[in-house]
Amino acid sequence: MSRTGTIVFALILSFLGLALPFQGLAQDPTTSNLDPLVSFLLETDDPQIQADVLKGMVEALKGVTQRPMPQRWEALESKLTGSKSAKIKTLARTLAVKFGSIRALETLREIATQPSHSLESRQDALATLIAISDEQLTEILLALIADAGLRSQAIRGLAKFSDHRIPIALIERYPQLNLSEKQDVINSLASRETFASALLDAVDKQSIPRRDLTASVIRQLRNLKSTVITQKLQTVWGAFREPSDDKLAEIARYRNIYRAGGSTPGKASQGRTIFVRTCQQCHSLFGMGGSIGPDITGSDRSNLDYLLQNIIDPNGVIPNEYQTSTVETTDDRVLTGIIGERNAAALTITTANETVSIPMNEVIEIQASSLSMMPEGLLTALTDQEVRDLLYYLRQPAQAPLLASQENLNLFFNQKDLAGWDGNPELWKVQDGVIIGKSTDGLKHNSFLTSQMQLDDFRLTLEVKLSPNSENSGIQFRSTPQTSGEVKGYQADIGKGWWGKLYEELGRGLLWDKAGDVHVKPNAWNTYEILAQGHHIKTAINGQLCVDLEDPNGDLQGMIALQLHSGGPMEVRFRNLRLELAPQSKHLESVKR
Repeated sequence: MSRTGTIVFALILSFLGLALPFQGLAQDPTTSNLDPLVSFLLETDDPQIQADVLKGMVEALKGVTQRPMPQRWEALESKLTGSKSAKIKTLARTLAVKFGSIRALETLREIATQPSHSLESRQDALATLIAISDEQLTEILLALIADAGLRSQAIRGLAKFSDHRIPIALIERYPQLNLSEKQDVINSLASRETFASALLDAVDKQSIPRRDLTASVIRQLRNLKSTVITQKLQTVWGAFREPSDDKLAEIARYRNIYRAGGSTPGKASQGRTIFVRTCQQCHSLFGMGGSIGPDITGSDRSNLDYLLQNIIDPNGVIPNEYQTSTVETTDDRVLTGIIGERNAAALTITTANETVSIPMNEVIEIQASSLSMMPEGLLTALTDQEVRDLLYYLRQPAQAPLLASQENLNLFFNQKDLAGWDGNPELWKVQDGVIIGKSTDGLKHNSFLTSQMQLDDFRLTLEVKLSPNSENSGIQFRSTPQTSGEVKGYQADIGKGWWGKLYEELGRGLLWDKAGDVHVKPNAWNTYEILAQGHHIKTAINGQLCVDLEDPNGDLQGMIALQLHSGGPMEVRFRNLRLELAPQSKHLESVKR
């Protein structure tokens, strides 16, 4: 076998887990072991082989921020820059910045900061810049916290830098953020002593609500081992202790609080809102949530004592995979989480809000803990009724609606999958940020994809494409799922002869019979807008008013659902879903009569 063939064969084996031709690249300080791969890439024009080799090199150097430039790399970089493959360009730039390429750095900075590039490419560019701690990145990240698509990534990235402007900017932006972004801000500010001081000052001034400091954040602040922070914490938060002998008494106290609520002690939907705020970052329930802690869907949740024991005494029994460690770094950060991969070059640690790769030469100390990632004191920040709501929700056999709020609207549709939606996975999927409903052989009964978010007044704007236009679909709103699989409530209709009409599914039938087909581009993308304020309903297609109805008998609350209508084979696509809560003073100003 030729030398080239041997390299390719070894590479293929590596991806099958049978060989490790790149083993040692990260640890070896010389560049000699990279030179043959660079030479090989200069010789081949096969894009698949180029991508595979580059991917192997990137994986081998994961966690390495700087590496001497291999021979002939500049020539290879020039060659790969002209590739037609976006993937190859991205992989090449990722390696180039590790080798100190000024050209690659400038390109990444331009991509990350310019909205003309796709969101995915900007996110990739920013991730690479954050990984290498680019010296110009602080300014870039401070600017990007105003960019909705990159805001969370920028907030997390700012934790790597100690600039005094960072806590000021994050705290100033805090009131405008959604729930997950607020959690990112708090976790970033709690990662180093100087930021933590600003965080506690903001809590003291009520710029950040005291209740937003969850028990896990309190533990992280205590792990900073700062007398100043501990004193501020006691002043702002109050006494916080790890229960020991009094755990049984605590369990009994919360059991009595729960039972004081009667036969129906709480509201499941309210409890879900609390779960999202306090638990969902780490735990998954009914397919929604994080993976840092165990998925609790199949646990003995109906048992009240089981719940209370695990919430109040989470350190009673801790599986090894959930034991925490504290990592102190050379840039004055202290990270608390679960250590995953670890080798001579780098380690990864999963914290409450992200997974971080840290070069080993930046690690000062790793201290193992006997504590679970789930902290004690989780219920102390809640009122008695909030405790009842949370426990009641956790004991339910099925998912409860999520009451929409400004903080959780980002959970409506994540553009990646159908988390937070219920529907037949054989008919509904997400691809490239587009919700696709497709029936290959036609349907005997309507099929619905239903959001779990419950809305009062709202505005929904989306783009929809129906193929063929002779079939039928619709957008349900203020609707209620039925045990039969149907959905009862308003429907903004879609389909030839039905575009722009308003129907009440499983109810009063047609409420607005004027079709809006004249405004529609058949078999193409069309913008559909729905505004519901009190009993007033308005819809528009491509900016043209369709429905303008005052309906005193209509429901004022319910779900959004998307429909595949019974009939012949069809496909309906929905993209660019934008949901906002609509105050009473807001009007559908974008449409024309």
